[in-house]
Amino acid sequence: MNRLELIEQLENVQDNIQYVEKQVNQKVEDTVYYKFFGNGQKHFEHDKEIRTKALAYWKRRFNRIIKQLKY
Repeated sequence: MNRLELIEQLENVQDNIQYVEKQVNQKVEDTVYYKFFGNGQKHFEHDKEIRTKALAYWKRRFNRIIKQLKY
């Protein structure tokens, strides 16, 4: 991969990080989905865990791309 492709990937990953951070910080119980389909605390905790793991994934990917750019 050339340097420009890596920079474009880095921008996309940064956008994903910002999006998932908003989701993690959002009160899930207040969303329309949970008002209609929410089945209690169990599902809320599960979704919160998934979003936290997704955020960790995007941050790891961001760091990997940064390391590739350094070389």
